[in-house]
Amino acid sequence: MLNERPPLRLAYEPDDYLCTWSVPDHAGGWVELPGNLEAKANRPPQGSIYGSVPLRINTGPAGGYSASFPQTVRLPVLRGLLANGGTVFLLDATLRYVSSGEGHLSGSAALAGHGDAFSGFLGRRKTAQPNRENEKAPLISSVRFQIDGLDAVLGASPIKQIKAPFINPDNPRDEWAAYLDPDASGDWNSNSVSLSLRYDARMRAADAYEFRLAFSPVASFIFNESVTLRTAVDDFVEPLRRIISISTGASCDLTYASVELEGRQGQFQVFGSGITQAPFGSSYERLRRQKSAIHAKPDQLSMLDLVLKWRDFAAEHHPLVETYGSMLHARDQHPRSRFLLLIQALEGMYGYETREEYETRRAAHIEERTRILDLVLADDLDSAARKFLKAFLLKNPPSSLEAALTSMVQKLPVNMMDRLAATSLVQQVVAAANPGTTTPNALRIVRNDLAHGKRGYDANALDDTVDVLELIVRGHALRILGCPDAVVERILDTD
Repeated sequence: MLNERPPLRLAYEPDDYLCTWSVPDHAGGWVELPGNLEAKANRPPQGSIYGSVPLRINTGPAGGYSASFPQTVRLPVLRGLLANGGTVFLLDATLRYVSSGEGHLSGSAALAGHGDAFSGFLGRRKTAQPNRENEKAPLISSVRFQIDGLDAVLGASPIKQIKAPFINPDNPRDEWAAYLDPDASGDWNSNSVSLSLRYDARMRAADAYEFRLAFSPVASFIFNESVTLRTAVDDFVEPLRRIISISTGASCDLTYASVELEGRQGQFQVFGSGITQAPFGSSYERLRRQKSAIHAKPDQLSMLDLVLKWRDFAAEHHPLVETYGSMLHARDQHPRSRFLLLIQALEGMYGYETREEYETRRAAHIEERTRILDLVLADDLDSAARKFLKAFLLKNPPSSLEAALTSMVQKLPVNMMDRLAATSLVQQVVAAANPGTTTPNALRIVRNDLAHGKRGYDANALDDTVDVLELIVRGHALRILGCPDAVVERILDTD
């Protein structure tokens, strides 16, 4: 039972695959050469090519020929035919010929599918097709994928009710049954894209000793107009992954991805960095370990709306999305770095949300500064004094980290200031500082000490404070995405 494969299964396991590559010959045609594809988990694809590789030949003044090595060819896409009959597209391909009979290749991603996606690929050594060096990468009409925590944020289980012997005296003593929930899925639409979250099911029934029904959560984006793979991942899959990570408080892996290509049939499995190739099946034990603040179905939240809002904030360089988003999947980061980034995220968000008020203050400040300078400079001052005043009289109104932290902590539905004050780091700084030092003052002192290298702090003490700061930042992340207070409170009430 422990080694049971999940319902969502890979079409291609991470492995080395023999294939035939279609390589441009630098003369408007292409040739087919044998080689291999190394499709690994969480790694960019690479491979090799053998045979009489098409080289760029130099002609000498005396009529001789020569070639230099290595020779590099870069292509938007490189096509291949796998030995098992499948097809592969290597995106952002780089061919590096190291001799007249060998070359290495690499790419940003590989799309592996079943069947011959381009007929007539074999059987011709050379053809005068349009120059493949200028060929564009295939466009994506949909992407199907799985992320850790996908079932947790959906908030609905596929099995609604079970019937088993001994649970109810009226149940037949030889009957086991499961009733599925037809509403255990989510479907959301916009003008340009739709998102669905549902369960793939697999039943094991042809066994006289075991009966099993299992489910894997799967999501799909379907695009009204086809997009590049980079757009599909960066603008849609990755924002959803970050939202799930914020909701669960854990770095959630992209475990599987496949795509449909414009004008082609079937699914193409994606290999590349950040894809673990380890799809999973849902279980109560798994969800117990991975609690989520978002329960999309019961909360009546559109996960697509959250994704589109995150994408818009990222395009605007929202400081919380840009700063905190960059650290979500960083593993084993030192508490010092996390502390500084979290403080930066809160300070940046405060500036972002009060920017109109600040601009009003700034205009008034500049006007008053000009008036005072005119009055002072009207007196008999030497040139050095004039330069000093102009250089060091503040051109912008003062701002404080204490005000930013106080506002951001108090803006959430649960006031977290007491939890920050209870951390050993804050208590140590308050005890050593001047009387009347507040919690925001203490955090400012620590931030300045760390940022300017004045002193360090115990990693465990920093880590305790980071845990509380991260709850605050996660709460704000869901708040700005439009989640109701009840959802935000689930994060802040976490012990």
